[in-house]
Amino acid sequence: MATSTPPANFQVITAPIESTTTSSQQQPKRVILRLRVDEFEGEGQSWQQHVDAITAYLAWAGRSPSEYEEGKHFAHVEPFQAPELRQTTFHVVLDIDQHLVTEPNLNDIPHEVYRVRRGTDGTL
Repeated sequence: MATSTPPANFQVITAPIESTTTSSQQQPKRVILRLRVDEFEGEGQSWQQHVDAITAYLAWAGRSPSEYEEGKHFAHVEPFQAPELRQTTFHVVLDIDQHLVTEPNLNDIPHEVYRVRRGTDGTL
């Protein structure tokens, strides 16, 4: 199965684990989006900005951006540190198709990690 090539503002940090399922089958996985603090207004504290990053990933992955709002996926957002620590990045962890996992074992769930940047037009 070939993997998609990320757009210029998505950079694969680790190679995605290849799935043995077809694209029409749902498979739970954990996606980690690494984002830059300085690319989010108000230190990224607006939940909508996090949702924008999630929906940008879903669209890139060929999934409906509305799936997050429909509850098919669950997001964890790394809290921002105190300003004096000069945090440069933060992470949004997205559990894809989390409803399919009854007893999660993170050692068995595929993980994908992406660095996400804003384009020159401000989009993720």
